[in-house]
Amino acid sequence: MENNYQGHTDPNFVPEEFKTPYDILELPSQGILYKNNKKNVKVEYLTAMDESILTSPNIANSGKMVDTLIKRKVKDLNFDDLDLLTGDRMAILLFLRVTAFGEEYSQVVYDEESGDFVDVIIDLSKLKQKKLSIKPDENGEFDFILPQSKKKVTFRLLTGRDENIISEKDESLIKRDPDKLSQKRILTIEQQVMSIDGERDKLKLSNIIRKLSIMDIRKLRNYINEVTPGMDFNTTGRTQGGESIDCFLRFNSTFFWPEI
Repeated sequence: MENNYQGHTDPNFVPEEFKTPYDILELPSQGILYKNNKKNVKVEYLTAMDESILTSPNIANSGKMVDTLIKRKVKDLNFDDLDLLTGDRMAILLFLRVTAFGEEYSQVVYDEESGDFVDVIIDLSKLKQKKLSIKPDENGEFDFILPQSKKKVTFRLLTGRDENIISEKDESLIKRDPDKLSQKRILTIEQQVMSIDGERDKLKLSNIIRKLSIMDIRKLRNYINEVTPGMDFNTTGRTQGGESIDCFLRFNSTFFWPEI
């Protein structure tokens, strides 16, 4: 039998029939905050080999499943995958979920009309990307004036690396005091805020942030959410009876386990 691969001396050569299928995904951030302005990436489909990651309790419990999947599946990024913005990472995860398990996702939601919790089916293919609509300054930061204190805040958007730092800080605080509640919300703001009225010292910023009024901190969070590119998880679910219910897609541990 003729060897179709004769003449190939490249040790990294892979025949076409053995290559993992992929697609080109447009990033919600449009690459504006990346040094190489990467607007889209090559994302390989999940394969049988990747199932071991999805079903590994060690990886799931370590909180590294998302990092592991993105590192394995995103190609030609040309920078560290941990520096991908959180919103871009969510778009990649949604692509992986749809191409692996289909467009339907089951979720329990609260029905305001009946006052009951009901099962709905969400069509993941109908979720829309939320593009970056406001350009950052030369430092990649955004401005906001706090409505009550009138302080000027500059902030940046979270990356996968930031998410890991926040989780590690929160876990460390809880280990030191098991009765202490999670501080992820305030730690997230502290990680994002780069200056307040020109002050950029992180320790001083932490003290200022923790003394801000509830109005100021809530308005800042809302504005950050408004600016942040990613996926719009506000959607509509369909009940077994065919009724439509407005809901919000919850991204949790069952997202990649449709049989649960």
